[in-house]
Amino acid sequence: MLCAFITNAAIGACFVPFLLLGLKKVRQMNTFWILGIYWFLNGLVNLRALKVFSAGAIREFLQHLSDYYDLADIPLALLIFAVSVRGKTRKQLLLVLLGFVAGESLLIGQKGYAFSWPIVVGVGVSLIVGFSITGLWLYLKKMEHDRFENSMAFIHGAFLFAYGTYLIIYLLFYLRASGTYSETDSSLLYYTSLLFSAAITSAGMFSYGWHWTRTSNPRYSSSSS
Repeated sequence: MLCAFITNAAIGACFVPFLLLGLKKVRQMNTFWILGIYWFLNGLVNLRALKVFSAGAIREFLQHLSDYYDLADIPLALLIFAVSVRGKTRKQLLLVLLGFVAGESLLIGQKGYAFSWPIVVGVGVSLIVGFSITGLWLYLKKMEHDRFENSMAFIHGAFLFAYGTYLIIYLLFYLRASGTYSETDSSLLYYTSLLFSAAITSAGMFSYGWHWTRTSNPRYSSSSS
């Protein structure tokens, strides 16, 4: 069945960026460490879609983990963007990150998780889509790029594809009363976007690790922090 195949492939692909940290040149980068952990957690929370994890205590554990991860997903993505740049742009992104976490915490504290989740996700996904477009636009404006910037173009593209698709699913979910929402179709769309996004991310990380040279810019590496 196509849906089952795509689901399995997507979940497996989520763990590839984390495995790419095994490449010495990749794991020297703070950005890639956070990115690898981000995708590892994505794969972990989606394991409940597999039949072997679809029942019992393990599914309940994964469901609770997913609820917590929903709150950490957007901050992690924002942190990836912040660590990948420097100077004023990094400070601005960190301020957005802190503001989002503060607003998320206050809203959940006052209104509870069930009420807050749609608002947090809607605002967060819109932020990531916006920053992904901005990152790609700034990349295209430059005439020359170092290898890290080239790899980050893949990352921005992957995030734009993943969160753009999720935004579509999110909007369709809240229009479901009009008959435009199908849970089966939305699940297929979600895992298809997850598969391609993980693959694009992996390609970007691998291209950096494989083609890295001694002249690579050290400003983004862990040795410079």
